[in-house]
Amino acid sequence: MISLTVLLAAPLLIQAQEGGGCLKYKNYSTDIDFELVSEPVRFIYTTPRDSLTGQSQERTREWLKKHKGNRWISGATDHKSWHTNGITSGSMRVESSAQLLAMPYDRYGAYYCPYVKSLKIRVYYESEISIAKELKRGSCEFDAVMHHEMKHHAANEAVAQTIAKRMRTDLPEMLDIMESRYVRRSDVDASFEMMKESLSDILKVYSGEMSERMREFNGHIDTPEEYRAVAGACKK
Repeated sequence: MISLTVLLAAPLLIQAQEGGGCLKYKNYSTDIDFELVSEPVRFIYTTPRDSLTGQSQERTREWLKKHKGNRWISGATDHKSWHTNGITSGSMRVESSAQLLAMPYDRYGAYYCPYVKSLKIRVYYESEISIAKELKRGSCEFDAVMHHEMKHHAANEAVAQTIAKRMRTDLPEMLDIMESRYVRRSDVDASFEMMKESLSDILKVYSGEMSERMREFNGHIDTPEEYRAVAGACKK
């Protein structure tokens, strides 16, 4: 959600030039306060194995339906029984607020330039790791599954950091595009709403890409070879 504080500047004598645009008259840099917050991992040890297996199978069906392919996805699996002993889920939320400013484009105040004066974005990422309650904490089997699930957490966190860094790098250029156009004074409020929607759309695009990249990276972890290694980790 984008929350807005709107400032409408008093008429300033900004001389319009032939072929000029609003960026020519922006005499400040937008204050962008961006932070990725990696929250502590949540561990759940009370979920039955059958429930984890059902969750894993449902995720697999959803993935295959969407991608129409065949791929290993989510969870450390006991190949002997084909039951899932662990699942890692990643959740992300984005909180943002913006302060918008409109400044006259011409000396008569007929046209205005809508600007983003400041932008605050917080991207929160959290992993939730569930280990089947049938596995005794501290046992070899428990530790093997936990080691596997922590690989998923590390992969998800790495993706979140990479996408967040790119988002922070791309934002100034995107703001330039949004701020390049002047509007009639009567359209200032509408332009603010459009900027609000554009900011929300931008965040949704990056959030969607982050989710897709996490699925891709986790697919490289959940391989038949990895599952066999987890299943055989405690065999003498």
